[in-house]
Amino acid sequence: MTLTLLFGGISYEHEISIVTAITLKKKLENLHNLNFIFVDKARDLYQISGEKMKSKTFSSGDYKKEKKMNMERGGFSSSSMFGSKKIEAGVVINLVHGGDGEDGKLASMLEFFDIPFIGPRTEASVMSFNKLFTKNYAQNIGVDVLDYELLKEGEDLKMSLPVILKPLRLGSSIGI
Repeated sequence: MTLTLLFGGISYEHEISIVTAITLKKKLENLHNLNFIFVDKARDLYQISGEKMKSKTFSSGDYKKEKKMNMERGGFSSSSMFGSKKIEAGVVINLVHGGDGEDGKLASMLEFFDIPFIGPRTEASVMSFNKLFTKNYAQNIGVDVLDYELLKEGEDLKMSLPVILKPLRLGSSIGI
């Protein structure tokens, strides 16, 4: 079976996603059919060879020398003056942290292009990425949740200290 690790993205957690992909590559080294597709901060896709799966490839910008990819029905392809060449994507593992990867955008794209993937589907991603939606859903099905307050810019906190502040739609630890 072929696996494709999709990682990177545009969020504040971009670098964590790269570390996740490099770590998972080391754990899956015995697999022969393993692809790496990097999403840069401009949302361009690049196929990264296994030997280039090092943090320096991404921090230096050397990933831009790799094959640029397109998402298409059933997988990914690269274009050249000789035409389009499809790669066997098999099953995609979505490792993109934060926005795009966790908010449902990538799940929607993968579903739209009929690309099999491991990860939550669009609806679950949308619900779980927004902490207010998640708390409301949990309360509706009888799960006890901590007291909370949604603050908007310029509003004062009404709850008494101590509190934990979290962004509504970013990683769980950003802003803590």
